[in-house]
Amino acid sequence: MSLDGRIAGPGDDLSFLETVAGDGEDRDFDDFIAGIDALVVGSGTLRWLHGQGHDLPHRGLPIWLVSHDEALAARAAAADPDGTPVTRVEGELAEILDGIAAAGHARAWIGGGGDIAGQALAADRVDEVILTIAPTVLGAGPAVFDHPALEPRRFALAECREYGKGSVRLRWMRDRAQQATSFGR
Repeated sequence: MSLDGRIAGPGDDLSFLETVAGDGEDRDFDDFIAGIDALVVGSGTLRWLHGQGHDLPHRGLPIWLVSHDEALAARAAAADPDGTPVTRVEGELAEILDGIAAAGHARAWIGGGGDIAGQALAADRVDEVILTIAPTVLGAGPAVFDHPALEPRRFALAECREYGKGSVRLRWMRDRAQQATSFGR
């Protein structure tokens, strides 16, 4: 994300990501992927990926596409029909996440846009946040958690380190005990 909390600039411009010069980026991502067992993505993110020449956000992990667009889901499913199951879902994200858990998945990556991440946070279903902060201010664009009615959520810092040249990698874990005392719940 940018210094001002944006995951894209106006018009979904992601050129600011070029300012993130990461050493060891491939190993970090491989370690991250090894720890998850499902992916949730929104239609806007998948359309953006398609526009950049990528057919799927990640191969081999079951993908839940939150979308009304059946053609988009069919295109994604056809990209790797034998190795990457794609399930199109609609409705409340909390119910979708319940369905993913019922399918036996314990750790889902919310990889699909600020709206999807905001819905997950609003439903109190985010336990960990990992962000790389780029040394750039965008001024406008979608936020990391882009939801109109988020209640305060408390997280505890678990990791803070320099990432490449000028960027920072942060990892927070949900602090439910502190939440109850610091926000009067």
